[in-house]
This record gives sequence, C-alpha cells and structure tokens, in this order.
Amino acid sequence: MQHLLTHEDTIDAGFLRWVACQRPGQHYLVRCDRNAVFALARQVASVGAAPVLLLHQPSPFSPPADSDGTLIVNDVHALELRDQIAFYDWLGYGAGELRVISVTPYPLRALADRGLFLEGLFHRLSAVEFDLRSRKVQRDQSVRKGGNGGAHIRER
Repeated sequence: MQHLLTHEDTIDAGFLRWVACQRPGQHYLVRCDRNAVFALARQVASVGAAPVLLLHQPSPFSPPADSDGTLIVNDVHALELRDQIAFYDWLGYGAGELRVISVTPYPLRALADRGLFLEGLFHRLSAVEFDLRSRKVQRDQSVRKGGNGGAHIRER
C-alpha cells in the first residue's frame, strides 16, 4: 500500500544530508518525538534511496522483500524479544544493501543497559545516532502550497 505523507513539518537538514550521502547498508538510530515520525519518513523519501518502506508497527517483525532502498522502523523500542532476535539475524544475513533507520522516542541505550533491549541489536542499529527531539521543526514550504514534494512511502 502506498501513502503520500503530507505532514507539515520538516526534519533537520543535517540529518537529511547525512541520509542522502551515506553508503548502502548503513544503519541509523533516530530519537525523535512520536508525532514527528511521518515527517521524518516523508523527508527521508525525498532524499533517501528508493524504495522507502515504513514499518509503522514493527511487531511482529516482518522483513521486507527488497534488499535495497531504505527501511524506516518506527517504535523500535517496542519490539518483543523474538522480534528483536529476528531483526538482529535479518540485519546480519538478509538486509543486503538496505539502509535501516530505526526510530524511537526513548533512549535505546538505557533500555539495552537494563536488559530490556538486545545489546547486540542496539549496536547494529546505532552505527550512527541522531537525537532530533531538541531540534525546532520547521514548516515545509511545499506542503503549505498543497504539494507533496514527490515523496512516496510504502507503509506496512
């Protein structure tokens, strides 16, 4: 199913430059407010490797068939243990060239330190970490003009 995301906010330009410039297979851990996930996904779709797939509810974990493009995993902190194990294994053997952006509003390192999130998965996901919570989100001019900026995201 394809969705056009029309959230009116724009994510930090530095993060978007990083996403646009990084090599395939790179993984990012993004800490942001829950209400910013669709804006993040929409903006990543405008600069990230296509296709962009958003796993809005990651449990149960069901890896995408594509092994290239960009996968955004929302609420990664909420994965059940069996799903964390499946995700970890898939990143090691089946993710291919896919860029994975894991999103959470919570400090994943603290959850891993307390044994509530697999430490190995945390390390695989957090090759690069961004904290976008403290950034001021700006209005997207194309959305205010009624456009969608050409961003297409498949949501599962």
